[in-house]
Amino acid sequence: MRIPGLRELGFRGLARKLYQHWTDHAVTDKAAQLSYYFLFSLFPFFFFLVSLTAFLPVKGATDEMVARLSAIMPEAAMAILKDRLDSLVSVQRPKLLSFGLAVALWSASRGIDSLRTALNLGYDVKETRPFWKTQGLAIAVTVLSAILVLASVAGFALGTSAGGWLADRLGVERFYAVAWSWARWPITALLIMFVVAVLYYVLPDAKQEWRYITPGSVTATLLWLLATWGFTQYAEHFGNYNTAYGSIGGVMVLLIWLYITGLVFVLGGEINAILEHNAIGEGKTAGAHAAGEVPAPPEDRPSAAPPGAMKDQAAAQRSHVEVVQRKHGRAAPRVLEHERRTGNPLAPPPADGDARH
Repeated sequence: MRIPGLRELGFRGLARKLYQHWTDHAVTDKAAQLSYYFLFSLFPFFFFLVSLTAFLPVKGATDEMVARLSAIMPEAAMAILKDRLDSLVSVQRPKLLSFGLAVALWSASRGIDSLRTALNLGYDVKETRPFWKTQGLAIAVTVLSAILVLASVAGFALGTSAGGWLADRLGVERFYAVAWSWARWPITALLIMFVVAVLYYVLPDAKQEWRYITPGSVTATLLWLLATWGFTQYAEHFGNYNTAYGSIGGVMVLLIWLYITGLVFVLGGEINAILEHNAIGEGKTAGAHAAGEVPAPPEDRPSAAPPGAMKDQAAAQRSHVEVVQRKHGRAAPRVLEHERRTGNPLAPPPADGDARH
């Protein structure tokens, strides 16, 4: 299968570009920001989920959801979520259109909205959509995510019951239990990949072609599952967070897991953007909102002042080069060469006659 952009770059070129984006866009800092917004959004999101479980045709939907989450989350983080879910289930469910539920939905959408800004930076475009559209989009994606979570929970529960009934009639219930326990993982991976593909399709202010399988969505899904498993093993067998953080050790485990999630999701979006920007004759160029569109001038792109320029020397140098190119145009190579020779980026550019000598 040919991947547009990868043939032009190669794996080494992709790795080099990805490292450049990693430093210029301060991906680790963006992931830390996302982890805060995810933590801020998580409990309102579960409040919204629990409210919707009343409309599911499955008994014990909340318990089934906890069982699915416990398979992919660290135990300390899951204990916090389970405690909160139990307290939500024990109280009277709010009405679907109550003010509290509307506030919870708005709060839950903040994590999605912060991911939108990170993806815009990856595509090097400024947001041009109006406020009502971007915030409505964040809320719509949050509702869609909730529906997908609940639909998968209902599907797992109904599939287990129906499959168990059929296996019992055929006398293969033992084999069915083993097969179903293994089949849940690829199904879970496909659902996660679908959610990631939707996020990469609708959130950035760049016109996309819908593709369920993209290099970014596949990489993000596999890395997220692998990183989640690895961190879970570390947190449960080696890392004693209660010793360092005391009673908030479980909160720190949850926060780190959310940080890993944000890091992987941003990384997948950066991979998609890099490959599309380097695919000859396909996709968009950097700074363009749509294929065939003239990209915005460098001064109107987020890369004109990338977040990493404030913390990394290489990123700062790239930002300086773009400023010089923007200011001096065709004379930029001469100015940069003069700066390199004098070691003074603030030195005045040489005259044309001096440059010839």
